[in-house]
Amino acid sequence: MALTGPALLRAQDHNAEQAGAAPVASKAHRRVTGTQDADGKATRLPTIIVTADKRSEPLQSVPMAVSVLTQTQLDRQGATSFGDYIGQVPGLNAISSGQGWTQLVLRGITSGSHQPNATVGTYIDDSPYGSSTVYAAGSMLTPDIDPSDLDHIEVLRGPQGTLYGSNTLGGLIKFVTTPPDTTAASAHVGVEASSVAGGGSGFGSHATVNIPLMKDTLGLRVNAYARTDPGYIDNISTGQTEVNEAKVRGGRAQLLWTPSDKVSVRFSALAQNLSSNGSANGGIDVDPSTAQPVYGWNKQARAAGTGLFKVKYRLYDLTASADMGWAKLVSTTSYSTLRLNENVDNTALFGPLLNPLFGLSNGGYAEVQPISLNKVTQELRLQSPQDQTWEWRTGLFFTHERTVDQQDMATFDAGTGQPIALPTLVHVSVGPALFTEWAGYGDLTWHATDRFSLLVGARYSDDRTTYTQTGTGLLIGDSGFTLRSSDQPITYLFNPSYKFSKDTMGYLRVATGFRPGGANVGVSPGLGAPLTFDPDKLVNYELGLKTMMLDGRMSLDMDAFYIDWSKVQLTSTVGGISFLGNGGKAVSKGFEASLRYHPTSGLTLWANSSYTDAKLAQDNPAGSVYGLKGNPLPYVPKWNANLGADYNFPIGSWSGFVGGNFSHVGRRAAEFNQVPAPRVHLPSYNNIDLYAGVNFGDWMFKLYAKNLANRHGITSVWPETLNPVGSPYNASVQTPRTVGVSASVDF
Repeated sequence: MALTGPALLRAQDHNAEQAGAAPVASKAHRRVTGTQDADGKATRLPTIIVTADKRSEPLQSVPMAVSVLTQTQLDRQGATSFGDYIGQVPGLNAISSGQGWTQLVLRGITSGSHQPNATVGTYIDDSPYGSSTVYAAGSMLTPDIDPSDLDHIEVLRGPQGTLYGSNTLGGLIKFVTTPPDTTAASAHVGVEASSVAGGGSGFGSHATVNIPLMKDTLGLRVNAYARTDPGYIDNISTGQTEVNEAKVRGGRAQLLWTPSDKVSVRFSALAQNLSSNGSANGGIDVDPSTAQPVYGWNKQARAAGTGLFKVKYRLYDLTASADMGWAKLVSTTSYSTLRLNENVDNTALFGPLLNPLFGLSNGGYAEVQPISLNKVTQELRLQSPQDQTWEWRTGLFFTHERTVDQQDMATFDAGTGQPIALPTLVHVSVGPALFTEWAGYGDLTWHATDRFSLLVGARYSDDRTTYTQTGTGLLIGDSGFTLRSSDQPITYLFNPSYKFSKDTMGYLRVATGFRPGGANVGVSPGLGAPLTFDPDKLVNYELGLKTMMLDGRMSLDMDAFYIDWSKVQLTSTVGGISFLGNGGKAVSKGFEASLRYHPTSGLTLWANSSYTDAKLAQDNPAGSVYGLKGNPLPYVPKWNANLGADYNFPIGSWSGFVGGNFSHVGRRAAEFNQVPAPRVHLPSYNNIDLYAGVNFGDWMFKLYAKNLANRHGITSVWPETLNPVGSPYNASVQTPRTVGVSASVDF
């Protein structure tokens, strides 16, 4: 039967999906960035397949703002972490306090680095990773996965509360791994070395092997990597150099079973460890009034024996799908763990108060905090075929988290790091903190014509929390209590789209998101503070346009958005005890644009820009962080921009490539202060990254430079003492100029 109308158009999209939906570990997968015809002339930009809507479909067909970073882009730039590629996504910023300690921000939705829970969700393939609660530092312990064997990274801008659930107020980042290839064996091995200006040297290696255990039916893919990220900060108090050097070790194994063309089962296991002996102490010391360094752009003053930071990620997931013709059933089961151990110097904060009390001349004080998170998730999803007028989807979701957190104050000699025996000052044990969520969701798309579609969806969640805390010590007294809370948030989505032509689509998106409430942290009954805090919620209104021009050689995506954020979760204080409360409202409005152009054979140009005006719509309540109506939200630049180019060219029997990026991060206001005082403002900065390389047979050799102009961009600041005026601030800075070389071979 011939297809007509909307069914025909969706069948064309499905054919495009099938043409590009099977990434494999091949030389083409790693090296090809454009397309050309037999005469060497540029043709259409390649079709990019994404799973943003939990279906495989062409990027240009998704009626929302989605950015994609391909494996080729990441590989050529020598990208190993968020800081290497975050500037290439419009509307995406980071509040980073060091390696492994980063908060992602989309569309300005943040209350600062002290925000306890994430506003941007993280998925690895179909599995969520990271905490959904405030009890495991969910906002800052964002998994920064090594991209050595990723197929691509998807960034979904705007709330995803209906399809993906909680903690996606600003959007979602999805790491999409390269699946096993059941048709052919292959392998890839690479090594690299790097050096950072004013710091040390780094080294990395990675290897991938793909084995079809049963041709066309069973495949295994294993990836392993190890790298040392060079340090560049010296501790003038101890004489130690490059204290923020970090070691990253990890790997991933995937097994894919496809007993028929209707059934597939994929099991994967991921592990990554990051360790550093100094990065927990942040960056350098700066003058808050000028944002200039006190001792130098690579100098800090910290007590001996502090700064340890270790974090371990583990994720095991099983995804099975069965196509029954009338519908497709997908089941995703995952179990993940996170283990953190850190030792943070608090001598500048507590030394002036406690040393006279204990008669110490050089006493040191550090916060020692191990965190343990275990998380189980299960999702069942039933969805109709795409080639029908009424397209539907329904799903059930379950998650259970268990967090154990301990906070102790260590006492020692600040000069030598040797322990000093004092009465217990602080010992807090959180455990267990239990969070359980059941959710049901559904959406319906009406393809009214071959041009007009209307998507509506909703999600109902039931969240329950049990929080237990015990504490003792001279500074906090003795306490022990258990608190419980529950809430039932509802999110919705309204998303009409219209195709003006085969290559041009406009859409309207009204979407909502939320973060769970919960039992309060550190608030024992009788203190006078609320025992629970409420969910915060937002509504995003978005108008967007996606178009392909010049015979498919140029793509342009644009959108404008307005966000209402209510009951913003903020830190509050009663009787010297900090806890979570709900503030008033904030708004964020702006626009985003990205362009990609393939003007001639081998050459690809791109540009993106975003304007974000995020600010308080009401004064923050008394007792919380100090902020007045109209004050900007922390760390949100009004302007971000990026320009880039990639050129591939023949060199006899060889081939070469060259490219680079220029990015701009605008001026930002730093944290809200705890007391009325002028806020620190961080200056804008620019970045230039360049790379060049050659391919010879199965070999690739590459040279790259990151932050070529050696700019001193500050990514976050916070006071080291209780006095926000006059005392030095701890500032994290972007990595100085880094030059590296790499070599790799495909088998």
